[in-house]
This record gives sequence, structure tokens and C-alpha cells, in this order.
Amino acid sequence: MRDRLSIAALALTPLLALSSCGPRQAEPTPPPDRRETLDSPPIAFGDVDRRRRSDEPASQSSPSLAEPTEASAPLPGLQRSIDRALTGRVETAVANAVERARKKSEGKVTARDVVVSVYAVDATSGRVLLDRSADVPLVPASNLKLLTAAAALVTLGSAGEFVTRFETDARVEGGVLEGDLVVRAGGDPLYRREGDGSLDAWLDPLAAGLRDAGIERIAGTITLDEGGWLVPGPGPEWPAPSQFWTDYCAFSGAFSANGSCFRATITPTSPGAEARTVLRPRHHGLTRNGRVVTEGKTLDIRIGATRAGVTVGGSLPASNPLYVAEFSHPDPVDLFGHSIVGGLMDRGILVAGGFARSRDVALQDARTLHVMRTPITSVLDAILLDSNNPVADQLFLASGASIAGAGTRESGAEAVRRALRALQVEANSLVQVDGSGLSKANRVTAEQLANLVTAVVRGGGDTRDAIVGNLPVAATSGSLSKRMRGTPAEGRVRAKTGWVMGASGLSGIAESLDGRDIVFSILVRYPRAGGLNNAAWKPMQDEICVALVESGTFEAGR
Repeated sequence: MRDRLSIAALALTPLLALSSCGPRQAEPTPPPDRRETLDSPPIAFGDVDRRRRSDEPASQSSPSLAEPTEASAPLPGLQRSIDRALTGRVETAVANAVERARKKSEGKVTARDVVVSVYAVDATSGRVLLDRSADVPLVPASNLKLLTAAAALVTLGSAGEFVTRFETDARVEGGVLEGDLVVRAGGDPLYRREGDGSLDAWLDPLAAGLRDAGIERIAGTITLDEGGWLVPGPGPEWPAPSQFWTDYCAFSGAFSANGSCFRATITPTSPGAEARTVLRPRHHGLTRNGRVVTEGKTLDIRIGATRAGVTVGGSLPASNPLYVAEFSHPDPVDLFGHSIVGGLMDRGILVAGGFARSRDVALQDARTLHVMRTPITSVLDAILLDSNNPVADQLFLASGASIAGAGTRESGAEAVRRALRALQVEANSLVQVDGSGLSKANRVTAEQLANLVTAVVRGGGDTRDAIVGNLPVAATSGSLSKRMRGTPAEGRVRAKTGWVMGASGLSGIAESLDGRDIVFSILVRYPRAGGLNNAAWKPMQDEICVALVESGTFEAGR
């Protein structure tokens, strides 16, 4: 599917007058490969970033919205006992990486321009093994997802759920709901990692629930109550608008469907014939444009969505296997509304008034007709293993809604700070403006990340299993599947990767050769220069992980 990719996407023009991510049809620009996340740069296409929207309130677009509150107490039970041998190996790895960066950048990047922060804790004994500039707040990239996931589990509990309620105060007569059906926001991404973009798992129970209430037709509208949730759009210091069409830049909000993204599944047919294209979610409210032809020797698929329509076009060879592409819908709330109305009509329940968007809808004598419930643990694999940005942002907003009644960046950040305090992890320098780590306005320290994971590991139970069990494994799974192969770290490191231009990170757990759990965080800040993450920082992180795994065998005095 990836050989000689020549995919093109519709370029995005300025957002003004577009109600959400707003790409307009223009000259195509090449996108990164499918499911390209912050954890690795685009394949041969240069620097890529991500999302936000012009009509979001100004208070939600300022990087200062997540100003830290009072500091919590340091994580208890930790004792500084620096491992000098480990520190020496780490310093060597850092020096080698900086030299590789200098050569790759042709002398433009030097040691003066780079900050490498490393912190390591023996979670078994509580011994701080390594502290290299670990109190410097840095851009965490997707390492921030560790905070988002842990905060949700602490705030909502391991049995927590996204809850979307369908309510009415209208009467039902002769199979007709004589009024509106109001949907209360719960922030559910309606996403399954192994799914095909279909929403059947949620629509089938919804239709059954309405029929149980005697409803075969809704005379009014389906009213989507967004309450105090933010207007879907990009966050502060997100990538340029030209990247809003990508799946990793999909917006989040009160409602979503399939993580706010399309999934196009394209199968070649006979040469010269139109390929079979399935676009899900099926009902999306946009005009369908383009066609894919089975021809040629090079994969050339053009995808994109704007308010003007959704395009899937181009060509693919007859010899090409099944091809799958994911890209964002302009507005997650509209996608949800069209999916619900169309899905119910597919199931024989007519919605006469379509759907409408509103806020804080008041009902007299309201009764609940159906509740959509999705366990938050069901999306942690997408967030931690796949680094799915919009799903992480939905969880971030839902955590905020659970404490403040409204899914905003401010309330999400407060939920994270409360969770850190509950885990007794210092939160004073934390600045968090999204749940994905996509924003370059986020700031966290390596010490905070490592102490968070240490608290989770030492706390055990469902929270530990949900976090640790969904992390990529060295040489085995996720974004670490090709890293550390053939080294002592293979299969012994579970960690979250992270990358945006100018920042790289790796945070997680290394199982030492003598059976200890060593929690670590490695964060790097460096000047914007292409190719340095692969050339310098990833190899450095892998070398440090090997040193952590081997630490019990070379430490001085043992």
C-alpha cells in the first residue's frame, strides 16, 4: 500500500467564512502517509503540523489559558541516589546525538541550541537514578497523551464512560414523537481502533431504544445541545491551516463520529474501470466529488474535505492491494448530526426536521429515551498505541466536562492538574492547552512525566493496566515496532513517543535485566531543522533505553 506513494490532498486556504476546518479546493499538496502522527515526520514531504478554527472564543485560543495553579507535594517515597555509571552512558549518548545533529544540519545546530532533559526512577525502590535538566518545562509533543489518559482514569475512574443522552419532553402518539429529540453532549468520539468507520455499534442500539419507546417517526428535529463545550477548532500554536484536512488535525467538540474523520477504503477492479470506493461514515452531509480509476503503475490518490464537498479521486494500479485513507471532516458536530439522522432513517425511523445545533436546551418534564455509553478504556489503545490526536482531545475535553460541566480547554487542563495532585505529582510548571500534545504551547517537565508514570505503576490496579498495557513496545508494536530491534531493550521498553518539529520525546517504562521497573522520560528541544529526529534524537533515546535496561549490570559498586 505504501510503495511509491504519490498521494495528493486538497490544499487548505484561510479559514475565514469556513465553519470548521475549511479546506477549499486548490492545487493539491502532498500529505503524509496514512495515520502519520506527531511521532514521526511526514515521509519525504517536509514539515507537517496540525489544526484550529477562527470562530473559537478568544479565551480558548490563548496559550495562557492553562496557567498552572499551586504546586502539589512532590511524589512521596522517592530518594535521590544518582547512578553515576548510568549518567555517564547517558551523557555519551547525548553528546553523540548532538554531534549527529550538527553534521546533519551542516553546523547549524550545536550543543548551545539543544536542551536534552532526562529523568529516571526505579519504581520498585523509589530511587531517582538519573536527573539531567529534568525540571526544565519543554514541549512534550505526544508524550502529553500520558497526562491526558492518566487524568481521565483518575477523574472518571477506570469504569468511566463517555455518556450521550437522548431526551425529550414531547409526547409519543401513534408511533410519532410529536416534538424534538434533544441530544446532550458527552464528547464521545464514537471511534473503534479496529473499526472500518461505520457507526453501527452505536446506531443500532439507538434505533432499538427509540422503538422501545414507541417511536417510528420524529416530527421535530434532533437537537444537538453543545452546552458549554468549546466551538470545534484548532488549538493555540497548532499547525498551519494547510494541514487541517489530515486525520491527525481533525477537530474535536461536544459531538464527534469516527474520531471526526472519514475513512476511505479503495479496492482496485479491472484495468480502466472505476475502483470500488467505500466512504464512511456513510452519512456526512457533504457533496461527494471525484472517482478513483484502476490504472497506471503508481498509487495516486487525492483526498480532502471542505464545506464545499468531500473528494476521493485519482488512480491506483490493478496490482495494488486494498488501500485505506483517513482524513478529517470539516466539523465533528455536523458529522455527528448527519450520521445520526441518516443512520436512523436507514433503520426506518424518519426524522422530519433533520438536526439543529443549540446550547443549553431547557426541557420541561424531560425523560431519557436512550443513553449512548462508551467506556473510556476502549479508546486508550487508539490514544497511546496509535497516538490518535482527535480521540485524545475528545478524552481531554470529556475529563474537563466531568469536573466543570463544560468541555473546554480550561476545564480539561484543570482536570489534569487535579489528577496530578491526587497522584501527588507536582503540577506547578504544567501548561496544557490540548489533550493530544499537538500544540507547541504545551509545557511539561521530564520529571513530571516520569513521576506521573511512577505513581501509576506503583498504584497498580486497573489504572496501571490501562496505561502500561496500551503503550507501544520496543521492536514489537505501535510507534516502537521498528525501534531497538536486536538490542537488550527489545520487548523490555514500553513507552509513548512524541514529535513535533523542534521537540522530541519518549516516556515510559524500561524493565531492567535484573527485573526492576525503571520509569523514564526523555524530552528534547532543538532548532527547527529537518531530519534531526530520525538522525539524532530517536537513536539517542534508544541508546538511553538500552542503558536503562542494562543499568543493574554496569552500575559502579555492583
